[in-house]
Amino acid sequence: MNTLKTRGIALTSYELFEQDKIVTFYTQNFGMLKAVAKGARKIKSRFAPVVQFPSYVDIYIYKRESSQMGTLTDCRTRYLFPKIRTNIFRFAYASYVAEILLGSLKGEEQNHALFSLLLKAFFLLEDKKEEDFDILICSFKLKLLYILGYTPEFRICVECGRKRDFFISFYFNLQKGGILCERCQGEDFQAIGVPKLTVLAMDYMMRNGMSCSFKPQIHKVKKQINFLLDAYFLYHVNSNEKKNNSQGLIKQLEKLR
Repeated sequence: MNTLKTRGIALTSYELFEQDKIVTFYTQNFGMLKAVAKGARKIKSRFAPVVQFPSYVDIYIYKRESSQMGTLTDCRTRYLFPKIRTNIFRFAYASYVAEILLGSLKGEEQNHALFSLLLKAFFLLEDKKEEDFDILICSFKLKLLYILGYTPEFRICVECGRKRDFFISFYFNLQKGGILCERCQGEDFQAIGVPKLTVLAMDYMMRNGMSCSFKPQIHKVKKQINFLLDAYFLYHVNSNEKKNNSQGLIKQLEKLR
């Protein structure tokens, strides 16, 4: 039996028997971990508040080498994201971030950069204004693609290498992973026409931190960016077409607002 000690973020949980929960953490040192939190469904349980999404905690897990699941033995709070827990818009967007991550990973996949990205996204959703959430999601998706090794090309034509400064019109090809100039677009029926501003905005977000100030122009093209990135994820990263429940909730909340 190994004792695993690490920082983690509680992403999902479901009930087990009458008093327990199975919790999925994304951790700093071991990637994705699942653990049984005994007694976590009891109101007075010390695990009850800290295993709820999206808690940031120190966890101690007993786990056999041959087992895919461990047992949570101790859990200490670092931050519980009170604004996310009490605001339905923040909670919906945080849930969407978690679903994107869970749909993108195939196994445990320990990755310090990915852990830092996830934690940063939650802290920004805790503090930023609601009107910036859509762009924050776009920025998170782009940086996740970079970490996973699927970075789109926004500066040169992926077919001929021509610099975008000399493009007359812009196209994006999901399969080839980047922009095409008007000459290479030709008979490429998979190419999607995109405004120049969309390409520049995605390149800007790719090369700047999620906490950077968002330029007003980006708000004009954020819907198209999200559409392109969803399609890109579906093609390269998550091909099972699993729907994000939180994305539907966000759309409903936007209508009500």
